[in-house]
Amino acid sequence: MTEATPVTQEKAVVIPVVEAVLVIVVTFVLITFLSAIFYIIELDTGLALVLAELVILIVPLAYLLYKRVDIKRYVRMDVKPNFVLWGFVSGAILLSIDIAVSAVLLLVFGESQAVIDSNNIILQLSETPSGLIAVATALGLAGVCEEFAFRGFLQNTLTRRYSFIPAVIVSAFVFGLFHFDPQFVYIISAMSGGLVLGYVYHHWHSYVVSAIAHSSVNLIVLIFLMLGV
Repeated sequence: MTEATPVTQEKAVVIPVVEAVLVIVVTFVLITFLSAIFYIIELDTGLALVLAELVILIVPLAYLLYKRVDIKRYVRMDVKPNFVLWGFVSGAILLSIDIAVSAVLLLVFGESQAVIDSNNIILQLSETPSGLIAVATALGLAGVCEEFAFRGFLQNTLTRRYSFIPAVIVSAFVFGLFHFDPQFVYIISAMSGGLVLGYVYHHWHSYVVSAIAHSSVNLIVLIFLMLGV
């Protein structure tokens, strides 16, 4: 009986799907608007990257606070030693899949200019200590912020209303759109990563595992770029 109460309370939380989708749309519009403002005022690129990631977290977080949801329980934020371990293991698997998908996309579509430009920005920023700190912070935050928004908030809300398969597909699709690329390479790559992260989140019922997996892959990719791999 002692374990029944939290489960009942968790199931009692109902976030309307329409509202969840609107939150993500608002997040996208706000990031687009702020990116334009940052460009106009010539804000430091590293700082702009960090702020953009924080917006992805802040909008759904503010909504959940407004709805008075138990955020830790809703997004499954429990920190356990085995979750940390499986986060890094999942990150290694995700990295392997990402490399394979990227190789296939390169053969089919060729190099993506959006990916090239993104990598060049990262490399340019990484030439100075302050820039490197900003890039590493933004890439680390990406796992924390994006997993909160797309898995802990969106996918979790969709799963409660529908089921895992449509929920993970929709959340991965939206995750891909946030990595916009006119050549679709970055979008498809992000979608495949979103499917893996969605499965990881669902399998372990843990935001911690998917966030660590996401952040670790981003930081490893940064190291690869700096080494010229």
